[in-house]
Amino acid sequence: MCALPDHVEISKRAIRERAVAFSKSHKDDRSEAGERQLFWNDFFLSIFGVSIKSVGQFEMAATRLSTGNRGWIDLLVPGEMAVEHKTLGEDLSKAMDQLFDYLDSLQDAAKPWLLVACDFQNFYWHNLRDRTQGRFQLADLSKNVDVFWWLAGHRSEGIFEDEEAANLVATGYMATLHDAVLASGYDTHSLREWLTRILFCLFADDTEVWDRKAFGLYLFLHTNADGSDLGPTLAYLFQILNTPEQDRAKNLDEDLATFTYINGDLFANNLPIPTCDEATRTALLEACKFDWSAISPAIFGSMFQNVMTPAERRQLGAHYTTEENIMRTIRPLFLDELDSELEQIKVTTSAQSKAALNNFQKKLSDLTFMDPACGCGNFLVIAYRELRRLETEVLRKLAVANKWGIGQVLDVSQLLKVNVAQFYGIEIEEFPARIARTALYLMDHKVNLEVSKEFGQYFARFPIPSSPHITIANALRIDWNEVLQVERANYIFGNPPFVGQSNRSLEQTEDLEIVWGKAYNGYLDYVTGWYIKAVDYAVLRSTSIAFVSTSSICQGEPVVALWNPLLKAGYEISFAYQPFMWKSEAQGKAAVHVVIVGISTKPSSSHQLFSDDEKGGFNVSSVANINPYLTAGPNVLIAPRSKPLTLNLPRIRRGSMVSDGGNLLVSKEDYASVAADPIASKYLRKFIGARELLHGEDRWCLWMPDLDPRDVRLSPILRDRIEAVRKMRLAGANDEIRGMANRPAEFLRNKQPSTNYLAIPRHVSENRKYFPVGYFDNTVISGDHNFVAEDPDGVLFALLSSSMFVTWMKAVGGRLRGDLRFSNTLVWNTFPFPAIDDAVRSRLGRATETILLARSEFPDASLADLYDSNSMPTGLFRAHEGLDLTVDLAFGAKGRIPSSSERLSVLLKNFEKLDSAYT
Repeated sequence: MCALPDHVEISKRAIRERAVAFSKSHKDDRSEAGERQLFWNDFFLSIFGVSIKSVGQFEMAATRLSTGNRGWIDLLVPGEMAVEHKTLGEDLSKAMDQLFDYLDSLQDAAKPWLLVACDFQNFYWHNLRDRTQGRFQLADLSKNVDVFWWLAGHRSEGIFEDEEAANLVATGYMATLHDAVLASGYDTHSLREWLTRILFCLFADDTEVWDRKAFGLYLFLHTNADGSDLGPTLAYLFQILNTPEQDRAKNLDEDLATFTYINGDLFANNLPIPTCDEATRTALLEACKFDWSAISPAIFGSMFQNVMTPAERRQLGAHYTTEENIMRTIRPLFLDELDSELEQIKVTTSAQSKAALNNFQKKLSDLTFMDPACGCGNFLVIAYRELRRLETEVLRKLAVANKWGIGQVLDVSQLLKVNVAQFYGIEIEEFPARIARTALYLMDHKVNLEVSKEFGQYFARFPIPSSPHITIANALRIDWNEVLQVERANYIFGNPPFVGQSNRSLEQTEDLEIVWGKAYNGYLDYVTGWYIKAVDYAVLRSTSIAFVSTSSICQGEPVVALWNPLLKAGYEISFAYQPFMWKSEAQGKAAVHVVIVGISTKPSSSHQLFSDDEKGGFNVSSVANINPYLTAGPNVLIAPRSKPLTLNLPRIRRGSMVSDGGNLLVSKEDYASVAADPIASKYLRKFIGARELLHGEDRWCLWMPDLDPRDVRLSPILRDRIEAVRKMRLAGANDEIRGMANRPAEFLRNKQPSTNYLAIPRHVSENRKYFPVGYFDNTVISGDHNFVAEDPDGVLFALLSSSMFVTWMKAVGGRLRGDLRFSNTLVWNTFPFPAIDDAVRSRLGRATETILLARSEFPDASLADLYDSNSMPTGLFRAHEGLDLTVDLAFGAKGRIPSSSERLSVLLKNFEKLDSAYT
């Protein structure tokens, strides 16, 4: 038995033509016994040029798993295909079940990946490799013959181990083509639109918009090898794609006439014609060889992201969202509810089910969706696909209820009600907006093909009858009612740009000032503009909203500024994903922490809270309420305070600010020369910033609040350094710095304690289980990257070192690139520690002593070493566990609280209690 051909001997176009002839030749075949072997012999030989005797056999013995009875597979091509052939009109679903029943009895090498049930006039197939299936009639064999390409050696160019690999290859083709055209000096703006058209044609070439590979074949046959006429040839083709068939020239080249009229706005503009060369033509023809049907239209945005410059990417705040994160957004927003509703309909009685299915389809077609920062349309594309998936399931059930057989539906297009016109977007840049429209057109076509296979009737929605509403505008300045009247708006979602204060352009800052008005807070991230705009737009309609956002919206000072107006407007958090690491489809993936937050005015007794399980997934819990810190608990808003909430706790202040241009600080390299000066050395002191505190590094400073003026005259080192500080401060950025130019020997702000003190770093890694702090003699000067406080009894050390405090800091403190940020006003002064008696203070002090003793076992280790999550000494870890028990008991717990979420619940309840008593 010969193997199947491993090279292409018959063109796909020829195979389609042969399939048409075969369909006509066998249109009257009916009887299984008399004609099935003739049917399949002719199928293999006349269409694909393959003899069945060389590749397979009829009547292959096999055993049915369900009964153990011996049977026969009508036709088996070992390792490739199995066929069960029936008389016209018999149930093909039962025939398919029969094939599945035979599979386990076959040797592994003989097990097929393609199963086909046929009754001469109807085909039903299952591809076990990619888990796809479909049905079609014999008359439509030529449109579905791609199921059998492999018989003639046509293996898919797009077979990859995973979707990401295919996406990367496809992106590489587009990038190569982009660079080749850009090198000719072609206008960048026009190039983007030109590439959008090329992408559409590549996708259309593999998804039956026209004959498969017609685009690539046309370019190969009708352009010169040196690429000199490629630009004009494409321009003419684009013109044809924008011209209805009845308006085209009567003598139009046959190869051009085969292209479908597309309509829409994709080919409407006349673009400049690029000057192309051999490299451009080669790059395009190589891209044509790829199987673009393997690529989801949702990836188009990130594909083009990779040809944008990094500067543009940063400025626009462009973060392309993975399908995984899109689904995380739209599932709890609306999709889970729709899926559940459809499942409920399926279990109703037949009569009720038909009416309910029709009503449900009508509901789907009435829904509207808006992404007010749609970029290249990823959210809209995936949401549309999922809505069409639900509609296809409805039609599948209606087909059963109405007893529609394959081919009995006269016009599939009349069954469909969901369309791209239900989807709205706002995008500030023209190019991504065009990509969004194109991606939606192509997703529409892709799901139409799936419906075609379902009902055995080819259906393509070209020319495009309806268009998505993508508005090119600044979403923070346009009235959203101009895009979609709020009375019709059901869902708002997306991934608006998040840009921090330091990276915003003047225009972006003005955007926020316009949206927020008098409530503008400069610390708010750019993404918050979409929240307040969406709430102002949608609150009367009770439209549900969900956005991917930077985690800053639920941390630190911005929480009060953002969530106070949202809560007052009647919105509550319906679902939320706690902070997780961002993944993007684009190269150079954005390394940021994000949250996904859904808000709604619809009351609910259950809210979904998702927490990262650190394995790439999420744990979900149903809670009574989700607060703005994205934890289960009451809606408390924690604002900075000038003194501790608990009055018997010590006050904490920032360390001393230098502002010296590096002249009052002394590095290790300069220490020897300063120490050798008998005058300057009198003023040398140990200095600790946050790095010295955590890593034990050496640094010094010149500490001169009591400087003897004669010493400046006697020491060149002091004289030069002090003069350098004076000049630096005279040129300072604000009045405070310039005002201290006449006191250049002193730190800008002297906050040094007069006694021994506790030093507290401003920032620590989020990966540390405990917050490392340390005691210092008052002769050691602390900079303002630390906070300082007196702690004579060890209570402050104990509280700051506890898991309870780390939980509080993670919840309410801000972050710097993911690092935890300590603040005296926002984190410490709001820490809701209950009032304690002397006995509790004593126990906390003893817990501090135990931790210090455990640290002393490693005198040469830094705090960073001791508190490394992977190598924390056992004794120190146990000392902290003892401390945690002491602190948890002080909060009223009956034992050690087992989790951070439970601790936070205790903390928020305590805060609510203390705050109400305090105010």
